[in-house]
Amino acid sequence: MAKQRMSTMQDVARLAKVSTSTVSAVINNKGIISPALTARVREAIKVLGYIPHQGARGLRVGHNHIIGMVIPDVTNPFYAGVLRAVERAARNSGYDVVICDSDDQIDIERSHLSALHARRVEGIVLAPADSYEARATALRSPVPIVFVDSVPVSAKVNCVVTNNSEASYEAIKYLLSLGHKKIAAISRRPSQSTTIQRLEGYQRAMQEASLSVREEYIQADESEIEGAFRCVIRLVVKSPEPPTAIFTTNNRMSLGALQALTEFVILCPEQVSMIGFDDPDWSVVSAPTLTSIEQPTHEIGKRAIELLLRSIELGGEEAGVEPEQVILKSSLHIRESTGTPREVRARGEKAVSGSMQGDNA
Repeated sequence: MAKQRMSTMQDVARLAKVSTSTVSAVINNKGIISPALTARVREAIKVLGYIPHQGARGLRVGHNHIIGMVIPDVTNPFYAGVLRAVERAARNSGYDVVICDSDDQIDIERSHLSALHARRVEGIVLAPADSYEARATALRSPVPIVFVDSVPVSAKVNCVVTNNSEASYEAIKYLLSLGHKKIAAISRRPSQSTTIQRLEGYQRAMQEASLSVREEYIQADESEIEGAFRCVIRLVVKSPEPPTAIFTTNNRMSLGALQALTEFVILCPEQVSMIGFDDPDWSVVSAPTLTSIEQPTHEIGKRAIELLLRSIELGGEEAGVEPEQVILKSSLHIRESTGTPREVRARGEKAVSGSMQGDNA
């Protein structure tokens, strides 16, 4: 069966008995066209099922209703949740989203941004691979950008983030309330603002409890699942004085840490308690279920689109508008992976506890 040819603007013009310039003017709402001619063109469009080419139309009228989104890992549950919310909010506002996965690599991110600019997207939602590189990205972008998750260092930009430092601070305070004093942290590289802020919250809680932050208890690795696995080996399996609790700064590192505990038969929380940042679906079915900090992914995506569309609407007039930083609250969900440390149980002490379920302050 032969494939049916798509109707063109010339077909519409012939059926309506008008020029192609008249059809173009009706489609783009430009020029003064009589109601009678407008009605004839619209009827011809309906009869032929003609669909205007949105890309070409966008070049003419200055709007193509396409935005880009660049994220480090589309398979990561956190980014997938934000992406879904971005697409939904954009669609409700009449925009399409072009999705790009940077594989957490700066050079790939640059390439994607260049391609999005070439496609003349009207704006970009960006979760940058590097917070230092992101500053230059923000300065040279020809279109509005809203940053999510990580943000540029030392730059005022439109962004939507979680209260990373405060969330980590409250999580460590909860471990301290259980009686833990030897608390380790596993993170990725400190070139992302999220890592910097989450470690800051960890260190602040320890310092307020008059506990020194031991250098060997702060472990970092370039990779996530495999890296966290290696960190647990260094912290627990090979260390002469292992921590009684571990804090991981993202969901992939939580997964790697749990895998290491399972493989080396390290009981959690009997030997080592664990608390993680992000709250993926598997947190409630893992063994043990994971105490974790949930980020409001739906709200992050929704607010990011609101900020971006505001910037797009302002156009060149945005120069006098102060960038908006939206900081959203997280929630600490207490589950089976945290408990009283072994030495406290052995002494028969009762740890100071209290429900920390719900939103952080």
